[in-house]
This record gives sequence, C-alpha cells and structure tokens, in this order.
Amino acid sequence: MPNELERELGCTLFDRTNRATVLTEDGMRLRQRAEEIVPLVDQTERDITDRGDELAGNIRIGAGETQAMSVLAEVFADLRREHPRVTCELFTGNADTVEERLERGLLDFALLLEPVKLEKYEWVRLPVTDRSGVVVAANSEWAGLDAVKPEVLARMPLIVSSRTTNRDIDFEEWSGGRVRREDLNIVGSHDLTGNAT
Repeated sequence: MPNELERELGCTLFDRTNRATVLTEDGMRLRQRAEEIVPLVDQTERDITDRGDELAGNIRIGAGETQAMSVLAEVFADLRREHPRVTCELFTGNADTVEERLERGLLDFALLLEPVKLEKYEWVRLPVTDRSGVVVAANSEWAGLDAVKPEVLARMPLIVSSRTTNRDIDFEEWSGGRVRREDLNIVGSHDLTGNAT
C-alpha cells in the first residue's frame, strides 16, 4: 500500500514484503538527496539565527589528500583564536567528488589539486607544492631506485588515481613524449592515496 509521499511523487519508494521493507532505486535516490538537503537546511538555519556581534557559523571545506591541509589548519586555528564560535566541517574525497560537492553548494570552498578548470572558480594558489610519486613494496625490484624513469614506469603494475574530470598526471608531458597513459600497465585505480598505499 503506497504511502502519501509515494502517491505525491508518483513512484514506489519501498519494496515491501512480509519480512522486510527495502528502498527501491527511486527510494535510494530520494534518500541521497535528503542527505544532501538536510545539512543545507541546518546550515541555513544556523546562518540566519547566529546574528550576534561575534562572528559565528560553520565553514564547509572539501579537500583531497594534499600538503595544503597544513596551511588550512594553521589559518583555521588563527581564525578560531579570534572567533571561537566558528567551526568547520571537513569533507575529504577524491577531486571529482570534492569538485561535485563544491558545484552543488554543499561546500563553501575546496582545496583542489591542479589540473583544475580554474575559469569556473574564484581561486587563490597556496604556497605549497604537492609531488606525485610511486609507492612500492620494500622488497620490490624498484625499491632501490632513486628516481623512476619513464621506461621503468611503463613496466610497473600501477594502481592510479580514479580522478576522471582532470587526470592527476600528464604522463606524456612528464616523460617528454616517451610514455602515454595507454602505454602503462594499469592494474587498478584508487580514490584516496592513503588507502591505495
């Protein structure tokens, strides 16, 4: 028997049996949207009600794995010393997920690694440089190398970033045209480097 919300939306949100009630695909989509909307409503209420003389509120920050987090931590610590009613909510994920949340208004700002389509944003470059590298097991044939050359990289089984909107590394540029992404032995992908390591 459909409930009022299902009638209003004109779709089935739950598969009901004698033993269980489970979300349908439409139900899962509605739940996902609700999980995005409820924090926005809560944030809006806080923004409207926190109108005292003192600066207050929650800053929603998105970031991938980057050395720039240390700069952000220092800035936020300084801000908190001056304005103790300011809080932050940190969302971490791969660049695609962070950028999507930023564009949907679920984040106030984000730390993104280039390449990024900068024309879409107001942005500032932070005084931090992230480096890409290769992580190998201590007992691998590559463990003793001081540097990885393009020819060696092409032989390694690689787990690379799953980032799709902009690739993390332009292998062709890095190798001076000697190695293209298609030439690599890619055996998997990851969204966060810490887990892949």
